[in-house]
Amino acid sequence: SALAAGYAVDLLAIDLHTALEALGEITGESVGPELLDEIFSNFCIGK
Repeated sequence: SALAAGYAVDLLAIDLHTALEALGEITGESVGPELLDEIFSNFCIGK
């Protein structure tokens, strides 16, 4: 819904990162930078 509302993609990335961290805490898994690099490898965020 944030994307449809016109928010910038880099702001959405921050929200997604926060959500992944929360899921990692719930499941007992940590979300490392490797996973985030894989997810965003096709996006030009912050460049």
